[in-house]
Amino acid sequence: MRWEFGGYIINNDKSLVSAARVKEFLSDSYWAADRTRELIEKTIEHSFCYGVYYGEEQVGFARVVTDYSTMVWISDVYIDRKHRRKGLGKKLIACILETPEFKNVRSALVTRDAHGLYEQFGFEGVESVFMMRKSV
Repeated sequence: MRWEFGGYIINNDKSLVSAARVKEFLSDSYWAADRTRELIEKTIEHSFCYGVYYGEEQVGFARVVTDYSTMVWISDVYIDRKHRRKGLGKKLIACILETPEFKNVRSALVTRDAHGLYEQFGFEGVESVFMMRKSV
């Protein structure tokens, strides 16, 4: 699918996503700064991906991991610093949630920031223990 928004294009055609650009984005993040290019390529290959473009330049990214029936896990949401404060994050999340494959499927994400953004879409903080097994 393709959406247009204020001179930007959001597209979920993963063949348009630049792994090199995603590496730049994630290197600036608190959650994936140490992710290798090879690992990023693998996550793109095995995820449903969204790119945000301004002309030919990729300026944003998000990916979804899903079984298409019980869970949509939204991950690696990032907008280039030069393009923030323009509503792109909000539009990107809206595009993800309106993707037909994800309608009526429970969505989750883990984030330390932007809670106000996600709350606009019905996300709520959960009072529970989150467990994770790190690779060994």
